Amino acid sequence: MANPSFDVLVVGGGIHGAAVARDAAGRGLKVMLAEKGDYASATSGASSKLIHGGLRYLEQLELGLVRSSLVERGQLLKTAPHLVEPIRFLLPLYRRQKRSGLMVQAGLKLYDLLSLGHGLPVSGRLTPEEITQLPRLRREDLASVLHYHDCQTDDARLTLAVALDARGRGADIKNRRAVTAIEPLDHGYGIELDEWGAKRRVEARYVVNASGPWVASVDALSSVHPPSRPLRLLRGSHIVLPMPEPAEPSAYTLQDAEDRVIFVVPWLGGRFLMVGTTEMPHEGDPGTAVCSAEEEAYLLDAYNRYFAGANGPATAADVVFTWSGVRALEDDHAAKPARVSRSPTLARIANGAGGMLTLYGGKLTTHRALAEEVLEELRALGAGVGGPWTKDVPLYGGTLSRQELLARADSGPAMASREVRRRWAFTYGDQIEALYGRLVRDPTLAEEVAPGVMLVELAHAVEVEDAITAEDFLLRRTKLHLMLDQSGRDAVEAWFGRA
Repeated sequence: MANPSFDVLVVGGGIHGAAVARDAAGRGLKVMLAEKGDYASATSGASSKLIHGGLRYLEQLELGLVRSSLVERGQLLKTAPHLVEPIRFLLPLYRRQKRSGLMVQAGLKLYDLLSLGHGLPVSGRLTPEEITQLPRLRREDLASVLHYHDCQTDDARLTLAVALDARGRGADIKNRRAVTAIEPLDHGYGIELDEWGAKRRVEARYVVNASGPWVASVDALSSVHPPSRPLRLLRGSHIVLPMPEPAEPSAYTLQDAEDRVIFVVPWLGGRFLMVGTTEMPHEGDPGTAVCSAEEEAYLLDAYNRYFAGANGPATAADVVFTWSGVRALEDDHAAKPARVSRSPTLARIANGAGGMLTLYGGKLTTHRALAEEVLEELRALGAGVGGPWTKDVPLYGGTLSRQELLARADSGPAMASREVRRRWAFTYGDQIEALYGRLVRDPTLAEEVAPGVMLVELAHAVEVEDAITAEDFLLRRTKLHLMLDQSGRDAVEAWFGRA
């Protein structure tokens, strides 16, 4: 029997691999995506969880990157309203800082100008009275507090929404599918796969290497791959603190002692504060990246420099969770990691009637636009593809506005609590109706395995969203790892052990 044949095989189930698979499938190509772990289980699920233009890139004069990011921010507000939400950022300015207030204000005005037409409030300055209402912000040497808007997201769910949209358009999407060899052929490549120990071989005319920090090792699987680019691996780590009382609804953009940017963002309905990120050179396996004690101390120090808690400074004992991800950027030999360009780079090579393309860099926010660039590169390699189509097209789950989702949550079956229904609305979007439908058809699925975790949600995660382990569900399909106590997490683990 002949090996199954595809037009495009995408290596990597992060945001960029999922976006390429979606765009290609929507143009009529036969697509397979191979992800060796779980979707968004590496860099794409370890971001600062922001959809933003990258205010700090203005200082580096990357105006094209900022403008593209802001355009895509506007896109995602329309196409994934269940996962992308505006949030106000406060930017405190102290007289001790190197950047002048005038320079920062000018940057915000330029940010506003580049954002025109996308519906978010313009930047401005808090009044002295408004500043007095801010809990915990240190007042010593404070000159002013500016404000602007960007957006927050669930990065893992966003990646999943893109992947499931690709599947809905015919792409063969699967996690725990590892690429183990890529053999050049006259008409493209033969690819060896390992799917939970089962070996199989497929053929594809084109291979797209979107494996993030593993790009070099995936390229090395083939003797015919794009010219290698110098690679710089940077680790970004975050810490999570409980939200102090009184709660603060706004996020903060802070400048550390060297004027690097640190975000402090309310997270998970304001239950927590996310603080990050670091930028450290990374060595070793990107899949084992963790927040080091040095990084944790750095982030705590940055937080404490700006905020005074009633119970004293935040310490390592207050940290309830951490995560780290490794970015693979083309090395432009910038002296400081923060100065390395985030602009993506594409490298390609023709091979017979096919070819291979490798992605370096890129941002969560601009995944759709980057996928369009990849499809144009495939066209240059000879692929017969249609024109761009993804602009303004909702992602999986994204056809209802936030107001409509709230209405669906408030009118759902009483078998699920209002709190659970609201969590579902802004996790699953319009797919909340699928969960409701299953509950109505089979009320036994309302049984709770853990507080707020019904059998219907677990079944949906396994059957529709490819969750295989408790970690898949608790960390990436949801964020219940932080919402449940240990007994609740153990109960979910036990359920997956039986499933």
